[in-house]
Amino acid sequence: MLAVVVVLFLALGVSNGVILSKCELKQQLERGLTLQIPNSADMLAQIVCHVQLTSGFNTSAIKTIAEPQEPRRGPGPRRGRSPGGKSEGGSSSNESDEDNDEVWTLYGLFQLSDHVVCNSAQSRALNLCRLSCDKLIDDNTSDDIACVQALINAVTSLIPDPKTARHIHEMISLIHQPECMTMKATSYFASCQAP
Repeated sequence: MLAVVVVLFLALGVSNGVILSKCELKQQLERGLTLQIPNSADMLAQIVCHVQLTSGFNTSAIKTIAEPQEPRRGPGPRRGRSPGGKSEGGSSSNESDEDNDEVWTLYGLFQLSDHVVCNSAQSRALNLCRLSCDKLIDDNTSDDIACVQALINAVTSLIPDPKTARHIHEMISLIHQPECMTMKATSYFASCQAP
C-alpha cells in the first residue's frame, strides 16, 4: 500500500497540469480563439466536447496511438506517410513492418500530435506551432490555444497548403468524436454562466 501512495505522490508531484472545467475552457477559448465562421458558438461547443472526451479537460494528458491510416480513394496503393514520413510516393513492398507501426503521441488538453504541431525527441515533426511538446502538457493553456488557432488558420486559409492540411486532418482523425459533431452551444454550455 505504501508503494502505491509513493508512486501516486511522485506522479502528482511531477505533473504541472490541471484539470479545467467545461466552463473554464469555454471562457479561455472565447478569449483566445477567433472563429470567423457561421455558428461559431456551436463550433466552440464541438471543440470543448472533443476535449472533454479525449483528454478529460486534463492539460497534462498524454496518449500514444498507432499512426493514422489515410482513407483509400479507390483502388491502388496507399499514398504518403506520416509528416516525418519515410516515403512520399506509393507504398513499397520494401517498407518494413516497423514503418507501418509508427506511433504518434498526443499531448495535452487538445491531444495534439507530436508529428504535426510540436517538436519531441520521439519523432520528426512539421512543428506547425513552433513549440516543444512539453509546452502542451503544462498548466499554461495560452500556447495550446494559440496552436489550435494556428491549425484553424492553416486549414481555413484561402489557399491552404495541401500537405499541411492533410497532416492536420490525419491528426484530427485520431481524436475525432462523432458525438461532438452535432453539439449545440445552447445545450452543451447550459450550465455555464455568462462571463
